[in-house]
Amino acid sequence: MNNTNHRRRRFLATAGGLAAASALGPLAGRAQAAGACTGRVVVGTWGGDYQRLLQENINPLVEPAGVTVVYDVGSALVRQTKMRSEAHARRSTLDIALLRDNDMFQMQAEGTTVPLDEAHIPNLAHVIPQFRRGYAIPHIFSALVLVYDTSRVKTRPDGLAVLLDPAYKGKVGLVDDQYDYLTLAGALATGKPVGDLEAGQAFLRQLRENKPHVYPSVDALAAALKSGEIDVTVTWKARTLQWKKAGLPVDYVFPKEGALPATFEAGIAVGSKAQDCAFPYLNAMLDPRAQRAFAETMGYAPTVSNAALPPELQQAVGFSGAELERIVPVDFALVMKHKGQMLDFWNRDFRNGL
Repeated sequence: MNNTNHRRRRFLATAGGLAAASALGPLAGRAQAAGACTGRVVVGTWGGDYQRLLQENINPLVEPAGVTVVYDVGSALVRQTKMRSEAHARRSTLDIALLRDNDMFQMQAEGTTVPLDEAHIPNLAHVIPQFRRGYAIPHIFSALVLVYDTSRVKTRPDGLAVLLDPAYKGKVGLVDDQYDYLTLAGALATGKPVGDLEAGQAFLRQLRENKPHVYPSVDALAAALKSGEIDVTVTWKARTLQWKKAGLPVDYVFPKEGALPATFEAGIAVGSKAQDCAFPYLNAMLDPRAQRAFAETMGYAPTVSNAALPPELQQAVGFSGAELERIVPVDFALVMKHKGQMLDFWNRDFRNGL
């Protein structure tokens, strides 16, 4: 009887290991060989739905292999500070950091991220080429689109230049901390390359004459749309879908001039002592099942080509092939170099007095 129970326990342990190996793919062999994935990985992230979806969809893919996931919730600035301070420390409190694409670029430029080993992240093979980086995986993305109130705007606009239309004087809304992307979008609106900052600032000077409202957050922007204070704005498509779901009479237009992407990324902190556990976690974030869950709940598009969203969901959150071709890459090095100048212009020459 004891021998029978022993054999049964050994079989169950083996079966569980095989199931985990199936979920992790080639990573399973590396984890078992290194013996390092039976520990803890600390993931720095935003809270709310983002953290909840990570727990519900990523944890089940890595926990069978013995990985314990701990979430460190806080602001992006706190994560960046930890990455800097722990880059060469003997002990670390952060293994994986989730950041916006522009912030992640800055961190890799400062040498605080680990280069990706593609052999240990097999799902990278399915990432849409334009979102691939050598220092972080692209988790989800959206794009900067023109948004309008369908109950008050009767003629569907077609591009960013409509923000200068006198018909919308006093009815345009903008978000304060999007000043850098609004500058780049302004360049596109004038027909110039996205990196022509002078053209972008010239557009903003013209826009200022239309008396736009500047809000401290995207939530404040939504409130202004709801109250009727503004009729048109520029923000992320995913936010628009969330607002529509909440009952706001809004729709979006993919600008004819092109759209700037916003990608939420995950990278391994160079100070991490649990990198062997971090790679499987990054791989799981690109798993089609996890990608679908984020699309359904948050309205962000998958960054992988094999997500296989249901047609209705793909129509809502996804981007057509033609639209993907009109996604305009952001030169993060240029933005980082001129960020201070763009902020000075925004505060002194654009926002002042509005």
